[in-house]
Amino acid sequence: MGHMITAIILKGAYMPEELTYFDLRPVALHTDLTLFHIDCTYSAYWQFYLGRAGELPLSRRPSLPFPCEIVLAEIMGRVSVSEAPHYAIISTDYFGGIGSQYANAFIGSENVDPEMEKINQALRFLGVTAERGKDEFDTVGLADIRRMPEYLEKYWDLAEEHGLDC
Repeated sequence: MGHMITAIILKGAYMPEELTYFDLRPVALHTDLTLFHIDCTYSAYWQFYLGRAGELPLSRRPSLPFPCEIVLAEIMGRVSVSEAPHYAIISTDYFGGIGSQYANAFIGSENVDPEMEKINQALRFLGVTAERGKDEFDTVGLADIRRMPEYLEKYWDLAEEHGLDC
């Protein structure tokens, strides 16, 4: 079975009214972590809609589509109750145990470790300790979230309508 998701994982509480504004749907994870599905078209659209420019600092460009628009830091700043939100952006593309993943972790718009590239590293930064016999990925329940939700498909249409690249 495949595993193909792209998401932001936020540490700490969030403001529900901001989630509605930004069309984010929370998926509760481990303790105080919440996953929000996003993709490149989602971030490209919000970057366009809010009139922002620029990208979050990454150590390298991953081989799979990875949203890195600076607007994601602004969205997390507005969604989180923290003035300096801690979050990770993750992406997976696996089938039958073969594939790739990528992650970076941030405080606001600052990349906390430009050398970070693995999801487990990002989860450790967010405070996850692997349970016995599991890694961080399995501990928080990411293995059970295998695909992207259909509601994000509208952002493909919006990106095309506005001539946005992903």
